[in-house]
Amino acid sequence: MSVKDEMKNRSRLRNKRGHGIPEFGAAMVVFICFFLTPIIDLSFVPLRYVIAQGVVTELTHRLSLSEKRSDAYTLLGADTWWQTFLSNFGVTAHNPKLRLVVCGHDSSNMTSVNTALGSLSDEWLPEGANAPCVYSLELSVDCELPPLFNFNVGLPGFTEPLTMTIKSRSQWENLGRDPQTSKYFVNE
Repeated sequence: MSVKDEMKNRSRLRNKRGHGIPEFGAAMVVFICFFLTPIIDLSFVPLRYVIAQGVVTELTHRLSLSEKRSDAYTLLGADTWWQTFLSNFGVTAHNPKLRLVVCGHDSSNMTSVNTALGSLSDEWLPEGANAPCVYSLELSVDCELPPLFNFNVGLPGFTEPLTMTIKSRSQWENLGRDPQTSKYFVNE
């Protein structure tokens, strides 16, 4: 066999094997840049949502364990661990709103108190005309949930933060009376 024939056989073998390698490299670049990176970028929004929902739920539970309702409002204003915790994960939380929701016998029989200074009328208290009632604290927080790569232009959730209102409720557990003032703790 001559050298010329040997080169022909090698070139045929070379052409049959490995011809897809240049296309594979380009296909991987397209796959990573246009598919994998956006999927990873978008996956951070639900992850941050779950973290924010968990923190707001924990905060609502802590507030509902306060002795007086006014203590819950004071604790919400003074305790900022939850905002620091959320900012460590890239979530910006602002405008927290706390209210007391009281539900009576059915869904139409309901009232709420939105401020620390507001008070429930006598019929909504534990021994009032609408008793028994379910007392809950509801916390509503506006959160900005950014994707991994934040460009501050474009579509919310894709290239800029997605703004959501996260709500959580927890049962108010202290339905007793203050021994000094004889008022219900839920109304102080």
